[in-house]
Amino acid sequence: MNKKESAQTQRQLYDIYCGIIFNAQQFEEGDGAIKYELNCPEYGELLQKYPIERVAGRGGDFERALRVCRWLHPGLKHNSYYDNHIPCNSLALMEYSFNKPEQGINCLNKAKILAECCLALGIYARRMYMMPYSPYDIDNHVVTEIYDRARAKWIMLDPTTGAYIADKDGEPLSLLEARKCAGEGKLMTAVTARQSKKDMKALFGRNLAEGYNAYYVKNMAYFGVDMVNNFGKEGGVAYLVPTGLNLKKKTVQTMQYRVDMLTGMNKSELAALFEKRRDDLIKADEPTRISEKTFSAAPTM
Repeated sequence: MNKKESAQTQRQLYDIYCGIIFNAQQFEEGDGAIKYELNCPEYGELLQKYPIERVAGRGGDFERALRVCRWLHPGLKHNSYYDNHIPCNSLALMEYSFNKPEQGINCLNKAKILAECCLALGIYARRMYMMPYSPYDIDNHVVTEIYDRARAKWIMLDPTTGAYIADKDGEPLSLLEARKCAGEGKLMTAVTARQSKKDMKALFGRNLAEGYNAYYVKNMAYFGVDMVNNFGKEGGVAYLVPTGLNLKKKTVQTMQYRVDMLTGMNKSELAALFEKRRDDLIKADEPTRISEKTFSAAPTM
């Protein structure tokens, strides 16, 4: 496949994913809540050990957080097969992986690092799970959102790519804003490091051909958010789910798909692990939902 054919394929995929979002613009209600902690004692050690404050520099919340994101990006080698064996906090993960390309980590852990770095700077931040619609798509993505007080809104930052998403005017967007742009057929595009925003249409085309835009939109079917955002603590995930999507049924089917794939490849031990996860999911309660209003609201302690 040549570059032109590849670009055409990316455009077709992008349009398909945008069409899925167009047909799923209403969300379920939910009672999930989100908490943020800016005063964890470990933040002091993090700021002492790494030059995060110097990297962030002066300016607004978005500008400072973006500098930190793009400082982390080249120092965190990506490894999709990382097994999450290091404790999920910024100090442990940075010690293990930062500027150590032989020890890559996945997007789940990169997003945790960036969120904690921002929280340490006094910038509200949260880890966000970007999810596909199809139960047969076993790939998803995890990013960070920060709350920009000057703009009075959330903004997505991706430490895996060093990118954020912007609209036709170059204004940085939250995941929910980007999702709405995609569903309504409005221009939105990834903006990676050193890319100019002078011609947003051209930038859209470039990042569409590179695969960024279709990949992001593929994973905007629904979102998950950490309900507790502080140093290290895991407090569960709440989901913003479009009306008509049975999240539990979809998740169980995805796990069954993993079992079937691995069984066919004779990887019996891993298949057994996924079978147990599937059975646990079947027995579990429905995942926690969060309302669109709570999801978009300004943060509180």
